[in-house]
Amino acid sequence: MDLIAAFSTLYAWFAEDLRFVRLLFLAVGVWLALDIAWKLRRDALLRRVGTSTEGQIVRVSKGEDYDTAIIRFTDQTGRTHEFDSEIPHSGPPGASVNVCYDPQNPRRAHVAGSPLGRALLYVVSLMTAAGFVFMSVVMDH
Repeated sequence: MDLIAAFSTLYAWFAEDLRFVRLLFLAVGVWLALDIAWKLRRDALLRRVGTSTEGQIVRVSKGEDYDTAIIRFTDQTGRTHEFDSEIPHSGPPGASVNVCYDPQNPRRAHVAGSPLGRALLYVVSLMTAAGFVFMSVVMDH
């Protein structure tokens, strides 16, 4: 079976029965919403108990839509940690950034500042999640 025949078969199956596609859209929408809820909870916790320190961009992770920075910082005990900034990076490797982290769990960290960029990321992600859920409900009606 060649590739075109395989895609034709898949297309016919999806066109005939949209339940799988609807379920996939619903799953993606719910996953996105839960991911944003987790990040909002983390951000609220960091505002309450977080500690600030200086971090450094050690490398840039190339993404499909945008690049993110991998940040390294040292916690109060002298241990070094790295995390993905999850928002578009703001400088070349070696640049300094302000990091906010949880002293009880330093793996819970984000780049401090830039609340507008973070809010925009969350709003767009929630709108995308709502779109996926909406499409799963209205599809095939």
